[in-house]
Order: sequence, then structure tokens, then C-alpha cells
Amino acid sequence: MVLKTPICAFDAKTGILCNLCESKLESGQITQSDVESSIVLTRLAQKNSNINKMTLISAKDIENEHILILRSSDIRLIRSNNDLSDIINKSFQKDIWIIESDSNDRRFLDNLFHPLKLESMNFVWLPDGSKSTRVVLKNNSKGVDEKRLETIKKISMAVRQIDLIIEFD
Repeated sequence: MVLKTPICAFDAKTGILCNLCESKLESGQITQSDVESSIVLTRLAQKNSNINKMTLISAKDIENEHILILRSSDIRLIRSNNDLSDIINKSFQKDIWIIESDSNDRRFLDNLFHPLKLESMNFVWLPDGSKSTRVVLKNNSKGVDEKRLETIKKISMAVRQIDLIIEFD
């Protein structure tokens, strides 16, 4: 298998977009983050056969965070291989978040909070008619960085339009 990215393989190797990929970028079908991530992962794939088997669905930048949206099998591979995770994290100039492309909301949030464990998740309907998602983390997660929780809230809103309320058991 060969790494699949939102841009064609030749463009990812050369770093220069062909007319087709350029028009996809201009029309909004792909983003600049998709292009940059494709190039970085393609360079890594030339040295690492595990990365060469992956599929990058898309990528997003949110402030100093970089989100890679990959297939579920790729997520399992990265989580089971710390060296692979380190290689990917070091290759980008931002903090990396790896998210599964075809997951339901519960699994999406599980991935986002990883390695923290979700105790429960439910919806809260607000008086103005909007909906928030309340997640309860296990009590042993209380020492988690408040900045990380705020970042998770921003990412969940940007990627899936999920407005989070985070509580501890």
C-alpha cells in the first residue's frame, strides 16, 4: 500500500501543486492544512513503511494545534506504536491531535480525550434551543491541564460542531 492523501502523490513528493490540486485548493475542496500535512507525511512515509500504509482524510489547524484526520486502523497503529507517534509528532511544528475519520460522536470524543477515560456522555438542551454535550471524566483525571481541556473544547467545536461541557466524576 501507498500513503493516500488529499493531494496527488506527485504533488505531495514535490511540494508543488498540479492544476487539479491547485483548483481543489482554490475551490475549498481541500485546505492549506491538507496540503502541508500531505507533504510532511509523504516525506515521513519514504522512511517509514507504517506511515506509508496510512490514509490522511484531511487536516485542520486550530490556533497552535494541528489535527490529522485518519482512518481508524491508522489510529490503532499509531496508538500501539510509541515510536511512530513520536516520529509524527516531531515532524510537525505544532501540537498534533490524531482523530478517526469515520467515528460516531462518542468515539470521536474518546479519541480526543485519549488517554483520559470518559465515564459518561449525554446531551443537555439549553433554554435557547441549542444543544451541548456533557462529558464526565473519571475522577482520576482531575489533575489534567485546564488548557488541554479548553483545546479539546475548541477542537470538538471546529471539527464536529460539538459544544462540550466537561465535568469530573
